[in-house]
Amino acid sequence: MATTRKLRYFQATLPSNPRAVPHSSRGFTLVELLAVVTITGILSVLAVVGFRRHMQASRGGEALSVIQAIRSAEESYMAENHGYLNVSTDSEGKNWYPQTTPTTTRYAFLKSAHGDYKRWRQLAPSVKQTVLFGYLVNAGVPGTKIPALQVKGAPPFLATQPLDWYVIQASGDVDGNGEFARYASTSLTGEIYVENEGE
Repeated sequence: MATTRKLRYFQATLPSNPRAVPHSSRGFTLVELLAVVTITGILSVLAVVGFRRHMQASRGGEALSVIQAIRSAEESYMAENHGYLNVSTDSEGKNWYPQTTPTTTRYAFLKSAHGDYKRWRQLAPSVKQTVLFGYLVNAGVPGTKIPALQVKGAPPFLATQPLDWYVIQASGDVDGNGEFARYASTSLTGEIYVENEGE
């Protein structure tokens, strides 16, 4: 009797017409799961590539900030000495500073072994970080020849200038592919010219 009573109880609690399981509550198929994994993988690769490009381009920010520091130092020097300081004199003004051949290695900005070290100390730009780029700073008085900028697309200037002038150039291979990013600025225009930013 007790068994019959239990059986009737279970029959009463079970629905007489069980509903079909709706489509949305079933699991993912293998094809759907593979599609999601593939899309996620593609998006991840694109994100990593974009992030690496952004990081390489941001390294050019060093050149921009150091060029601004050098500009400020040259203008301060001009105010005190009535002329700009020709800092890069080693190897006819063609030796990059602090490393004569810029590489993907960072160097302390003050490098006493460099031929132009004393002049850089005299100019004293406010550069506190290690640097990846090499820098040239050429300056002259009215009537002296201005060096050609090593940045493609920079405007040509008169061979000799009627005013005191300076030229700041930066060069660096930020990603080690042998292609150099170059930056340049002059006292003549105040603009910064860029070639191969992030390369």
